Amino acid sequence: MKNRISHIFATFVASSLFTLGGICSAWAAPLFIGYYPDWGKWHKPAYTVDKVPYNKLTHVLWSFITPNTDGSLRGDAAEDPSALDEMVTLAHAAGTKVIVSLGGGGQSDNFVPVASNDALRQKFVANLVKYVADHNLDGLDMDWEWEYNPVPEADTIAYSKLLTELREALPKDKSLSAALPCSPYYGKWFTAEVLVKNLDWLGFMTYDITGDWDDKAMFDSPLYPHDGYTTWSWEETRDYWKKRGVPTEKMVFGIPSFGFQFQGATGPGSDFTKGTAKQIAYKDIVTNTDWKYFYDSVAVEPYGVSSTGYVTFEDPHSSAVKSRWVKENGYAGIMVWEVSHDYIEGVGNPILDSIAVALREGTTGIRDIHKKRAANSRHDASQMQNAQTKRVDALGKSVQNGERESCWKNRFEFRVEP
Repeated sequence: MKNRISHIFATFVASSLFTLGGICSAWAAPLFIGYYPDWGKWHKPAYTVDKVPYNKLTHVLWSFITPNTDGSLRGDAAEDPSALDEMVTLAHAAGTKVIVSLGGGGQSDNFVPVASNDALRQKFVANLVKYVADHNLDGLDMDWEWEYNPVPEADTIAYSKLLTELREALPKDKSLSAALPCSPYYGKWFTAEVLVKNLDWLGFMTYDITGDWDDKAMFDSPLYPHDGYTTWSWEETRDYWKKRGVPTEKMVFGIPSFGFQFQGATGPGSDFTKGTAKQIAYKDIVTNTDWKYFYDSVAVEPYGVSSTGYVTFEDPHSSAVKSRWVKENGYAGIMVWEVSHDYIEGVGNPILDSIAVALREGTTGIRDIHKKRAANSRHDASQMQNAQTKRVDALGKSVQNGERESCWKNRFEFRVEP
């Protein structure tokens, strides 16, 4: 199985380079940011810092460090920074920057008491600035995630104060960024003016768009809305934050290297057994022979259906199309949560590799199609399909508007058309 995946993906990358190598791009290569989980060392096999494909990334984000209630630092790399120091050495040798991400989902409880208290906030900021200097880091990434809604105004104020004071305290050559919600559900609680003023880029978490909280099993990270199959999309994320004043050149969009599996569902837009939705890594999806795979060209989303359920996920094709959308529309870049999910022993990182090709090579005409779509409320899947065919296309039949067809003739088979 590994040899087959390796052969197929090598063909995909080689074909991509052949197809795109002679095309000049009007845009510089965007940021390519990968989050590294500090718990990767507990995976089987272990995903340690020496396995990160630094040469593909512009930035790697160590996840996570959080505050203790007294303003000191907590996390594996705070207690034992040896692995982080090794990462810095490896990354810098490859010309890649290393940033520490602060917080994380389920790990942000202590931000409120620390950021709300002037003395504790100043202590936390001072500890972070010293930590950046001591470990030769290139910046910090804020991932303070609220897990309650509505968010008290005091918490919004505390977030803004912490962000502002971090920017003032960090050396000018160190970046400050943030992982942020993609929709108004949580996005409305952030002060956009503070974000734009203080952040080098805003990383929108355009994933986890579906889950057990939904009434139906939907698509997890759709590029465009598709009635009945999506609740939110990348395009809607862009429109929402643009209206709030975020400039194009500061927008980073998130690609998941995982999927959501729904027991009892028969496809996107179908009912599922409540309490069963769960994240599943790409490497586990593509090695599961139970799935029959399909592709929705309106949302730009692959998915799988089996006798027991449905899985929505990203693959090299959908990731490449979305990355080109970012590149050709002049957005800041792509971030991936996270770099161990698509790592396959003996193969590498198929999703990360396809993103690297898409961001660093030429163009596909998606910019022109996007302009046409903006003038037409009807999302023409056949137009999008035709625009992509000459650059990166999955094998299978042409997908007409609204039609969902299999994107593989054979399992894992994938190529780029010249």
